Amino acid sequence: MATVKERTDEWLRDAHAAEAQAGTMLRGTAGRNEDYPDFSRRLLEQAELCDSHARAIDQCLSERGTSTSLIKDTTGQITALGQSLSGTILGDEVVKAALATSTFARMQASSSRILVAAAEEEGDSATAQVCQEMANASERFAVDLDDMLPSLTVEYLSRETEGETAELGGRGGDTGFRGGDTGFTGDSLATTDAAPSRDPSG
Repeated sequence: MATVKERTDEWLRDAHAAEAQAGTMLRGTAGRNEDYPDFSRRLLEQAELCDSHARAIDQCLSERGTSTSLIKDTTGQITALGQSLSGTILGDEVVKAALATSTFARMQASSSRILVAAAEEEGDSATAQVCQEMANASERFAVDLDDMLPSLTVEYLSRETEGETAELGGRGGDTGFRGGDTGFTGDSLATTDAAPSRDPSG
């Protein structure tokens, strides 16, 4: 059975991988949503914080006489890259990305609170303080994203509506032109379908 220290070390390594993964994902999402500058900027700010958190956890692990997991970190980076790339096919990505990222931030906050409790149980106040700061930062990030959701949604819908209006305007011209064609074709069909007239001489 694992000791409190062993379990806490394991969770810290998981947290390190998660912060590194989050940084990659946030930068990828920000890069694809530069048309929404406030959202993109906030993602990049949090990505920098994630890098800082990863370094802080690395320091905690070093002081505890252990280190990060190369396998977990590498796997996390690959997963983050795949998730980041997968978002390119979503037309409404900015709305879904804000929702998913807010949810992820709250999960990070909860994970950090678990680490706070574990470190305090072990008597490692330094690690507990680092993890509490991480929890607070993740919670602030989630709140910021939640506050942005209404305006992001309205802005996205406005742009989509403008795009549809422009597209329909273009189609309107085509439709008018095709209408003439259709009318002409309709006359032709009516003539073709009508019963043939008898030849008076016949």
